[in-house]
Amino acid sequence: MHTNKMMITAAVALSLMVTGCTPGTDTIENNKNDDTQVIETVEAAGTEQTDETTDVPEEVVAEAIETAEAETTEVATEESTEETIEETTEEVATSAPAGNENTGIDLQVVQPNELGEVMVVMYHGLGTKNSAYTRTPESFRQDLEKYYEMGFRPVNLSDYVSGNIDTPAGLTPMVITFDDGNKSNFNIIEEDGQLTIDPDSALGIIVAFNEKHPDWALRGSFFLNGGTPFGQKEYVDYKVNWLVDNGFEVGNHSYGHEDLTEQDAAGLQRALGKNIQEIESRLEDYTVSTLALPFGKRPKDQARYDLVTSGVYNDISYEHKAILLVGWKPEVSVYDQGFNPLSIMRVQSGDGDFQMTHWLDDYTKYPKKRFISDGNANTVTVPSGVVEHLKSEIVGDREVITYTLED
Repeated sequence: MHTNKMMITAAVALSLMVTGCTPGTDTIENNKNDDTQVIETVEAAGTEQTDETTDVPEEVVAEAIETAEAETTEVATEESTEETIEETTEEVATSAPAGNENTGIDLQVVQPNELGEVMVVMYHGLGTKNSAYTRTPESFRQDLEKYYEMGFRPVNLSDYVSGNIDTPAGLTPMVITFDDGNKSNFNIIEEDGQLTIDPDSALGIIVAFNEKHPDWALRGSFFLNGGTPFGQKEYVDYKVNWLVDNGFEVGNHSYGHEDLTEQDAAGLQRALGKNIQEIESRLEDYTVSTLALPFGKRPKDQARYDLVTSGVYNDISYEHKAILLVGWKPEVSVYDQGFNPLSIMRVQSGDGDFQMTHWLDDYTKYPKKRFISDGNANTVTVPSGVVEHLKSEIVGDREVITYTLED
């Protein structure tokens, strides 16, 4: 046996039954720009979010892809996690490990790797055609089916960054995010005299998918701007509370979708702090601690950079414990030494180069790159050849289990 241990310090009904209310026809009051594809240093203006979302300018896409390909080439010259695992297996495996009493699984069969990659997928809204930022309702349904079939299961962003990952053994956690609070994400309609969640809105599709697949938990992170999130003024409080009460999270996307690089210190704290205060005023005992950067951009100078992480507005402090980029690729495991909760990569939800379908195809070819759960949030299980990459401060008091694979 080569198993080692060490310690490192509901299905939801669609009917809302809102008595005496009629669905609003308001659109989102504050016009908001789309997040523009940014790969760290790529900066470009956004476009207004509509059903017919304007594509990212070709020159921006070209520069982004060129940067991505260059980074991919550089990474390819290094030893991948999958190669490391395979080489370690060849060198040190002498017998198959038995099941572990703390994980309750046969490590040889499940082959967990909790140092594998995690996809944080960035959606914006649903519309009449697919683009880098918009999916049709049917395409979004197909996305969920594909994730499910490939063994992905949703977790909330806060659970991912804290390492509180309870994904069943053998499956892969993923984080699904929605920026801007578009009406197509959570829409209420009247149907047969009752107010219901629009079955063609993102939330309606997720709820229906959960009813079909109860092991696909109601999880996801919605990043909101100020004004009228989700576009129906009379239902804003109801919607925000419904999300939190049913397992989802809400996060900060700035009050007016400001370009944070253009704000002074006071402007930054207003854009971020005011929005947090407005969101939290709608909820009881809820702290907003996550941020999706508008346009994926953050000031470079240290003083303003730090104010994006934490600051004070109207004598009330705020702190973001997780900050999302726009990004272009999957993120490393939260247990990996390279993980930075204040700079989390996301995968865009499109079908283009280095977007969501690209990475799903990549995982089909190279399944060992993925985070594979051991099914126990209190243990971290990895192949013995990669254990040195664990980040001890995130692992904390969780038991670390290492093992070698059968040749």
